[in-house]
Amino acid sequence: MLRTRVRASVTAGVALSAVFALLFTGVGAIDILVPSWGPVLGHPTPIALRVPYSTRILRDHASTESSLSHGQLRVLIPPQTLLLEGNGDHAVAFAYESLRRPTRLTRLGAYAAIHFALGLMLTAYLRTFGHSRTRLLRTQVGLFGVMLLTMAVAKGMLLFTGLPEFWMPEAAAPLWIALSFDRRTALLVNIVLAVLIASLLRYDVLLLFVLLTRGMTATVLFFSVKRPRQMLSAGVLAGITSAAVYGAVRIVYDGTFPVLADLSKGLGSDLIACAGGGAAAGLLANLLHEPVERLLGHVSRNQLLTLSDLDHPLLMKMAREAPGSWEHARAMANLAEAAASAIGADALLTRVGAYYHDLGKTLHPKFFVENLAPGEKTPHADLPPEKSAEVILTHVVEGTKILRQGGIPESVVEFAYTHHGTQVVEFFWHKCQEQGNPKGLTEEHFRYPGMRPQTKETAILMLVDSIEAASRTIDPPEREKFEAMIQRIVFTKLRDGQLDESGLSLEDLRILTERMTSALVNAHHSRIKYPWQKQPDLPPSRPTPLLPPATTSEPEPGK
Repeated sequence: MLRTRVRASVTAGVALSAVFALLFTGVGAIDILVPSWGPVLGHPTPIALRVPYSTRILRDHASTESSLSHGQLRVLIPPQTLLLEGNGDHAVAFAYESLRRPTRLTRLGAYAAIHFALGLMLTAYLRTFGHSRTRLLRTQVGLFGVMLLTMAVAKGMLLFTGLPEFWMPEAAAPLWIALSFDRRTALLVNIVLAVLIASLLRYDVLLLFVLLTRGMTATVLFFSVKRPRQMLSAGVLAGITSAAVYGAVRIVYDGTFPVLADLSKGLGSDLIACAGGGAAAGLLANLLHEPVERLLGHVSRNQLLTLSDLDHPLLMKMAREAPGSWEHARAMANLAEAAASAIGADALLTRVGAYYHDLGKTLHPKFFVENLAPGEKTPHADLPPEKSAEVILTHVVEGTKILRQGGIPESVVEFAYTHHGTQVVEFFWHKCQEQGNPKGLTEEHFRYPGMRPQTKETAILMLVDSIEAASRTIDPPEREKFEAMIQRIVFTKLRDGQLDESGLSLEDLRILTERMTSALVNAHHSRIKYPWQKQPDLPPSRPTPLLPPATTSEPEPGK
């Protein structure tokens, strides 16, 4: 049985949301669940104590009101600080922690319910409207994993550092999502992640504003996924923007904001923290994008460039054992890359997929017509149609097996078992019917064992596989004939339902048709004959010299 990638269902989305809601809640409540981390007046606090920015004042619980007489309340006590009873900020922080401890199941349940609702919203979007690869269960698990790790890092900074909470580099997550998938998915993930992290401080309004602004700005300003280093500049600009928004929100709530006094605090400055958190996010995103891309099930650009090297052992194996199929794959790669680029799909991934998709033909190369020498008899002539079809179908399974054993990323392996989808090998099925179908076989015996394309890139390769082969039969190579051939192939795939799950729109198909038609016309352009081509063939004893005769004389100066 061919193992293929699993798409996330509604049930899987619910289960995934429930599991991660419990994990998110556990991360948020870890400091409450550890009794030894509770503050005690007169003793150093083992963790940082933070009172979120809020209009709700703890007058009834504080022993003094000296720290509550200046508008909004926001307190930060660094870890290992000795808690003094006469200190107003210490008293407020102790009172706030006393309200949280011991924890109540109803409060934890409320947090879990909020996280579960956010998870359901995110999985529903990914399953219905998201990028084609985000519909895969493997991708969704990786995406939630990245969010959980980001939240854990944020929680660690809140507990074990005395820095303002705005230093947390949460904007790295939407940058990674934008690099691996698209900006729309990154923007939604940023919203969900901002709410999750803000829940660590009881949905602190200032923190929420900063996180939303910083993540959205970084995503929008990350213009080129081909240059991951641009994430650093996007993070810096996002940090500056969030600092400006922070100052504006403080003025809205407090009526004033002492900028110079805040900047004088150095690393403890909120403005510096907003800007620094953005820069840190850009740097972190740039340094860790490759392992995170693997976690998300995405192949990094550097890895794709390595796989596209024609000296790769698997590509050399194909060139050696199935040279005709290899030349077909190379021709496909050029056409598929141009088509993918025309609709904004991953052109490099499509090229690499084209190189590797037919590797299974190396097991029985002579059973495929492109590997036969001129005049060589095909082995199918002596086989019944069902046996011939079995060999043809096997190249999908064996190719997938070879690629996985060779350590090729699953995103590339996917091209091997989707480039024929679930189509029927029509030639041998018709041959079986012409022979009267003595064994009573059905179409299922002649159907490919793979799966229909799940992404735009794999769907493009399916189309190009048929189009490139058919283009060799067009004579004369005129634009109208190429266009009619492409339209016929596209319609056939549509009618058979092979493109239903690919994410290709009608606009994409129109653009693909135009782009591939132009590419084929340009590839079959005419040339003017050289003079020697116009002359009658010379006898073998007088070959046309390719180089001028050698001379022993020295050339004249200046020649």
